[in-house]
Amino acid sequence: MKTAIDKNLVKADLFRILSMGFSYPEKEKTEDIESIIHDLLKDGDLDPETKGYLEAIQKTIDYKDTLREYSRVFLKGTIATTETAVCAKMNCVSDVAGFYKAFGMNAKSGDSPDSIIYQLEFASLLLVKRALAQDEEQIFVVESAYQKFMTDHLSEFAEKFQEAVQSCNPIDFYTDLSNLLVSITKKQN
Repeated sequence: MKTAIDKNLVKADLFRILSMGFSYPEKEKTEDIESIIHDLLKDGDLDPETKGYLEAIQKTIDYKDTLREYSRVFLKGTIATTETAVCAKMNCVSDVAGFYKAFGMNAKSGDSPDSIIYQLEFASLLLVKRALAQDEEQIFVVESAYQKFMTDHLSEFAEKFQEAVQSCNPIDFYTDLSNLLVSITKKQN
């Protein structure tokens, strides 16, 4: 039986897969995604829906295919990757950056902090911090921040981002990745 710590770390890994999957494709990232998926599937304690998405992603991940499709879908401006653009929220950049700063994370210079990549990375970071929290106060602070971040930003963004991605009929890898995104963001805990 999994402990709360284990469940947080599994979900953190799922967010890492998503963050890397929606990032610019690199051979090393593809290999990292495959490795994390392999380890999660070997664990065997995933809910059937998540397990199915991971198996589908594992079957369809191909560096050259994802590189071509990433260019078509994201680089050519077909799909926006920021919460500001996808959700039409003009005040979210400073709010998201405030969350990051409070937990020691920053977007790279020149990158938008409200991008899907950073928001997924931040959710992963919070879940790791939650798993490593040493006392009730730390648990409360991190859990509260996670719930607020999900409610105020990532949950709505994930759904609208998935709709946008799927509207351009991407390869199965991006379809499966966006389905996993919505699936795990709906599961707050």
